[in-house]
Amino acid sequence: MRFLSSLFSLVAIATAVVAQSANIGAPPDMTQVAAGSSFTVMIERPDSQDPSIEVAVVIGLLSCASTPCNGPSEDLGSVILYNGPFHPQFVQGPGIPNLPPYENFTITVPSSFEKGNAQLGVAHVFLEGLALTPELETFNTTIVVT
Repeated sequence: MRFLSSLFSLVAIATAVVAQSANIGAPPDMTQVAAGSSFTVMIERPDSQDPSIEVAVVIGLLSCASTPCNGPSEDLGSVILYNGPFHPQFVQGPGIPNLPPYENFTITVPSSFEKGNAQLGVAHVFLEGLALTPELETFNTTIVVT
C-alpha cells in the first residue's frame, strides 16, 4: 500500500510539473521558413494554480543542416533571435480558439543562415511556488530554412 501511495505522489508531482511547462505553440515542427523572412513564434504558458512570476524567454536558432543538434539545454543557438521579457496573456473573443496564455514574437531568420534543418530553441526563466524558486526550462522545435 505504501508503494502505491508513493507511486501516486510521484505521478501527481510529475503531472503538475509537465502541466506548468511552457511550450512552442507555433510554428509547427518542420515548418519551412525562407532565409531573410520573418515568422511568428507563439510561446504558450499554461495557467497554473501555483504562484509564478515570468522573468524572460530567449529564442535561439541553431543550424542542424550538417550536424545533429543536441537540444537547447546544451546549445541554444548560434543566432539569438529574441532575449527579453515574457508576458503571456489569455486572448478571448468570438472566433478565437480557446488557448492557454501565450505571447507571440515576430522574428527574422538572417538571410545568411545556412539552409536546411534548424533547431528553434527556447529558454524560459520564471519564479515558481510560494518560495518563488528560480526555474529554467528549455524546449525546441525543428524548422526548415529554405
